[in-house]
Amino acid sequence: MNFYILTNRDFQTEKGHADTEWMTTDDVNLGAATRCPVCHGVIEGKLWLPPYKIELEMFTKQFGNVALGTGGVELVVDDYFKSNFENASLTGLEFIGEAEVVKLICRNGVKKKQLGAIPKYSVARIKYGCAAIDHKKSGSVFDDGDEPTCDYCRLGFIRYYPKIVIDENTWDGTDIFLARGIGAKIATSQRFKDWWDSYNFNNCKVIPAEEFGRDHRWS
Repeated sequence: MNFYILTNRDFQTEKGHADTEWMTTDDVNLGAATRCPVCHGVIEGKLWLPPYKIELEMFTKQFGNVALGTGGVELVVDDYFKSNFENASLTGLEFIGEAEVVKLICRNGVKKKQLGAIPKYSVARIKYGCAAIDHKKSGSVFDDGDEPTCDYCRLGFIRYYPKIVIDENTWDGTDIFLARGIGAKIATSQRFKDWWDSYNFNNCKVIPAEEFGRDHRWS
């Protein structure tokens, strides 16, 4: 089984596409953090509650169809993405409300007058817990004393992993999800990847999980 990671593209090397990121406003409304049902440790940040007010950071003149935030627990998507996702009967996203854009922040020399009307955006919460990372096959390296102790959430302080390998035996068939053990990295199924490739979505990319790694050993 092939799995993939949904991630921001490198706008500095891929010209002609949008690069839109979002963040919550200072007056964000938060609920309790989500905890592991087995060890009761915190597995996600505090739950984002309405109203869903956001700021958009624009690196090019084109609004993104789908944008990632700093946390990764939610996506912000426009109606083009939302309607095609629902029509394809894909699973793993819960559309929880409309995102109100209260501020535009322009980067890379982009001017607000160069932007068109802001699209209608929705907030989509990503399903958690329907698959887990295989740390051994992923080559995960942890800080001493911070190795995972819970076989369900598999969380620890990862310093390095050259790739992400999803434990297929833990996967329930969901198309887009937050895998246990890798924090806010957004994983997808082959079906999602095939669907993504059939539409001209901008701003993000879907890459093989085996090609997605991180190295925090010198930070």
